Amino acid sequence: MNKKIYLGIIFSIIISSIVLFSFSATLNKNIILHIINSISLDQLVIAILLTILAFVIDGVKHYIIFNSLGQKLSLFSAVNSCFITAYFSAVTPFSVGGQPFQILYLNKKGIKSSYATQVVFLRLFEMIFLMFIIDITYVLVFSKNVAGISKKLIFLGLALTFISSLFILISIIFPKLISKIIVPFAKIPLIKRFIDAKKIENWFLELDEVVRKILNEHSFVLFIDLIMMFLLLLFQSYVFYYAINLFTEINLKFIEFFATVNIVNAVAFLVPTPGASGSYELVFTNAFKPFVTDKELIIKGVLFYRFLSYYLVLISGTLILLFSSFKKKEKN
Repeated sequence: MNKKIYLGIIFSIIISSIVLFSFSATLNKNIILHIINSISLDQLVIAILLTILAFVIDGVKHYIIFNSLGQKLSLFSAVNSCFITAYFSAVTPFSVGGQPFQILYLNKKGIKSSYATQVVFLRLFEMIFLMFIIDITYVLVFSKNVAGISKKLIFLGLALTFISSLFILISIIFPKLISKIIVPFAKIPLIKRFIDAKKIENWFLELDEVVRKILNEHSFVLFIDLIMMFLLLLFQSYVFYYAINLFTEINLKFIEFFATVNIVNAVAFLVPTPGASGSYELVFTNAFKPFVTDKELIIKGVLFYRFLSYYLVLISGTLILLFSSFKKKEKN
């Protein structure tokens, strides 16, 4: 597992370096130095604090719901689990590694795996479902298209968010149904040597009990959690909005910017590179280009936001991982 993680880290760094080099070559200047020289230390500190605050808001969500369900979790561990989600999403293709590693971390902190799984996948459902609602509302009610993105890609993004949210919802509410699909495979002689079909079946039964308990006894907590997820999406978009406006005034009201970000997110993460590196920068640059007078300034804004939400997470997470590995070797 460690080798795969390190390969993901290396691949992420290579892709990120290619992206930054490409932008530097296109603009005939070192884009990193240009971004650093374009903002003050105060602006940089505020932007980083806003990014950290987004993790804290997400962590508070987890803290409230786990403790409401009788699963004791400290606020620090809740926030840290959200950082782990972001980090492992950054180093895995299609950003799929975040949730499994978050579940493993929560389980190590004393949360039952059934509760951890349901809450983590509930968060994923809320995020994708809200993205779909926001996107379809904007496309159908406020605007017929989104500048910089083809209608086919918008439709594809909408279709994927809807199908993904529906599949996740079915998995959450009907774990017994998923069990009936998976358990027969676990009984195949070759697979049976490595997997205990009975344990898997019992685990899905436990998942079913947990979701019934959540729906029957904690429906109000679910409602609060959904509201907090919407506020989190709003805040994350505001951090992006703030980052871009450090370089150029974008000709979009925040509510339009918020909707556009959600539509573009559905498109940007279709590329199988770790953390959508490469596609994210290009798609967002093209999407916001029509709303600014200088293309170079929007490139700076998008790359600065990526520094906050992706590169900074990648760098700090990798340093923590290497430090932890070094400490383990010292103890051994």
